[in-house]
Amino acid sequence: MEFYPPKAVAATSIEGLLTFIKNNLVEGQRLCDTPGLVEQLMGLRHSISDVLDHIVHSLEQATPNSYGKNSFVLYQDDTLMLRAVVWEPRTDHQYSQEDENLFAYGLCHDHNFELLTLGLSGTGYTTHMYEYQHKGSPYKEGEEIDIHFNGDFILDEGCVLYMDKSRDLHSQSPPDELSMSLNIIVDRGEKARPLFVDTQSKRVISFGNAMDSAHYLQKLQQVLT
Repeated sequence: MEFYPPKAVAATSIEGLLTFIKNNLVEGQRLCDTPGLVEQLMGLRHSISDVLDHIVHSLEQATPNSYGKNSFVLYQDDTLMLRAVVWEPRTDHQYSQEDENLFAYGLCHDHNFELLTLGLSGTGYTTHMYEYQHKGSPYKEGEEIDIHFNGDFILDEGCVLYMDKSRDLHSQSPPDELSMSLNIIVDRGEKARPLFVDTQSKRVISFGNAMDSAHYLQKLQQVLT
């Protein structure tokens, strides 16, 4: 994992970011090691209206959203995805058990893809970072796993977090206010099964979750504009 605090950068658009990624991504190199990419992603903080426009466009597409009602796919091809994700505080009066299942706060998990994520707006969630060395074969429920704690980080506005594929684990605590992150996801090569871990017992657990797409846009526009 890598964590980058905010710094002064030039504004970036979604299209500009996509062009930069496609022109500079090198296979075999970590996403966060692409020169200038972290700064390009940070630049979207100055272009929230552009992000909202792309969210509106994504909602107009006929393609079903399989990532949950709080996720909006802004771009996707065979290996690359840009995705905006909304994070709700538990203090919201509309927060429900369905939301608790969706956000899965406190559930420690990895990603079977590379992830570079920007705190786009709001106070951001707190991420509790761990790492493990994948053994090369699927883990079974109840199996012990050796994990190492790497610290707590807040994905505040302008911060960027990198998570390595099938190596970094994290659990998240809810933000103090409605927040949004913007993810660059690179998905290539062999994929291990996603991993869920009880950090107290250091054992693998199972988790299942399926949600339908929903509203959010009006609420987002009120908060972000």
